[in-house]
This record gives sequence, structure tokens and C-alpha cells, in this order.
Amino acid sequence: MTCNVSTRPGHRPAQRGIALVIVLMMVMAMAIIVGTFTYSMKVESRLAFQTDASGELNWLGLSAVEYAKWFMAQEQRAPGQQSFSGLNQRWAGGVGPRDLVDDPLEGLSLSNVEIGEGRVTIRIRDQERRININQADAVQLETALNRTGAPGESGEVLAAALRDWIDADEFVTSGGGAESSYYLSLDPPYRAKNGPIDDVYELLKIKGITPTQFFGGASANGRRTGARAPLGQPLGGSSGSDPVGLVDLFCAISSGRVNINTAPEAVLEVVLRGDSTLAHHAMQTRAGPDQIDGTEDDEPARNDADIGRLLGPISAGQLGVQSRFTALSTTFEVEIEATLGRSRARYVALIQRRGIRDFQTLVFRPE
Repeated sequence: MTCNVSTRPGHRPAQRGIALVIVLMMVMAMAIIVGTFTYSMKVESRLAFQTDASGELNWLGLSAVEYAKWFMAQEQRAPGQQSFSGLNQRWAGGVGPRDLVDDPLEGLSLSNVEIGEGRVTIRIRDQERRININQADAVQLETALNRTGAPGESGEVLAAALRDWIDADEFVTSGGGAESSYYLSLDPPYRAKNGPIDDVYELLKIKGITPTQFFGGASANGRRTGARAPLGQPLGGSSGSDPVGLVDLFCAISSGRVNINTAPEAVLEVVLRGDSTLAHHAMQTRAGPDQIDGTEDDEPARNDADIGRLLGPISAGQLGVQSRFTALSTTFEVEIEATLGRSRARYVALIQRRGIRDFQTLVFRPE
């Protein structure tokens, strides 16, 4: 009689071992599936939360713009603050007016402001601290290029290209101009704007302007190329020796005159056709005895008639220079960092002041 049952030693333990390995593999596979599913759910939940939070953050940003308007309106209500805009005022990060019996902004700040369940930090900069690029002439462009220290085309050539970019026709200006026929030959191709510049970054599209000229010493003073400085970090060009680029000297939207109280020394020098001595004198006079802008002893021009005090004695070649300046800014860039729980967002707005309580929002966008 033949027996089919194996009599090899260890047969049953081997089968059990294989079965145990298979069970362990199945458990591991299930654990991986569960882990992947859990991670996927967390990611989807986080994305859903961020999507929901984006709307709330957007409202926080808009609310911050309204708060900034209200803040500036309140400061202008204070005695002696209506006729000028200066770096010693609180909207600009200064100490504010001295010896006020009834301070409308006492205890208030633009940093870490609580709005609903979120918080915002706001930085306000007036546009009049720079030169309006739509009104710049060849001499200013030449002076600005010299101030950046970057080699490139002459001011006359850039002025011609700038004029063609802004004007409404397609006729090429002699001396270095360029219209759509030139820009369409580039890769990628595009057309001339044929209208006023709306954002100073448009300069990077204009013939003859290089990134080095535009950004200047961006890497030297800690700014990322193509990005604004973080909130709380000053821009370049605040003193005569700071590295600057065209982005530090020009803006696209403003009243057209430069605020002598807020402009960096490099901007003053360009407006004054390269007169660094006169620009430095204006900076020293407005900063007061401690030579630091934004402090209690500042002596800014209190109105347009007071601008001559900051300029001091001027040469015959600078006659009429006072008309290029103002003491009161009307256009402001508002940078906002909004926080809601773990979610953050940055926004930029451009607002225009038409009266003490009359502000208009021209631009609001995520950064």
C-alpha cells in the first residue's frame, strides 16, 4: 500500500512560515494603503482649508486697505499735519507729531493689527518719493543711469525709446527710438505699449534697458531681483552712497512732483540734475539735528512755500527747481501681509488721496 503523505521533516512548519510571510505582506500593503489614504485626506483637507481661507484672506487685505486710509485720514486731522507729508509721520513709520493734547492715533499701529479672526501688518510708501517715469526727460534719465553705475545706452537713446513706448503712434523717434516693428522681432515678440506706463516694471520691456540698470544693487542691499523688499526692510537709495537701480528712482503713477520730505537722496540728486551737494543739503536740513529721518527733531517742509528752506542757496543753473518738488503726497502704495491661522497672503494696493477723508483705491492685487 502506497502512502501519499509526505514524511519529510519540517514540511508543515515551512508551510506555516510561508503563510505568515504572506499575511505580513498583506498587513504591510494594507498599512501602506491606509497611510497613503490618510496623507491624501490631510493634503486635500489642507488644500480645502487654504481655498476657503483665500477668500477670508482677501477680505482681510481689503479691510487693511480701508484701515490704512482711515489711519492716514486720522493723522491728517492732527493740528499742523494737513499741509505736508513727511517721514516723521506715523503712516510712514515715524514717531508722529509731538506734544499733542488729543492724539487721534494714540495706541494705534500699522503692525500686527487685529481684524476679526485675522491679523494684518501694513507698510505705506508714498509714490511721490520717486520721479514719475511718464514725465522723465533725457537729462533725468542720463542722471539716473549715471547714478545706477550700470553701463548701457545714453539718456538720449533711452528717452527716445521711452517716448516711443508711451506715445500713441507707430512712428519711430530718431536717435534710438523703437516701435512695435522692433519688439515684434524679439523672442518672445510683443508690441509697444503706445500708452502711459502703468507699472515701473514695464521699463524692462523697453529697448536699451537692462536688468542690471533696472535693479541696480538689488543683490547688494538684500533685495530679491524682481521682488519688493520684505515689510520692515528699507529700500535702497536712502543715502547718497546706497546702490540704486531705476526701480528705486522712478514710479509709474503719482501727482508728477517729487516730495522733498520723503524722497531718498538718490532721487533728489536726479531731480536736481546731478547736483549731489544740493541733494545732500536738503537731506540734512529735513532730518534735523540728529540727521535721522523719522524722528522727533525732523524739520520737513511744511508746505510748498517752505521747500526753499530745504534747498538753501541755489545756483543760477537751478533756478525754477522748486517747482519740481512738493511737500504733500497724494498717491500711496500699501503693502499688506495678512494672517489667518496658519495661512498667510500678501497684497499690494495703490490708493490716491483727494481730500482729508477722500481716498480712492486704484489697484488691489495679491503679491
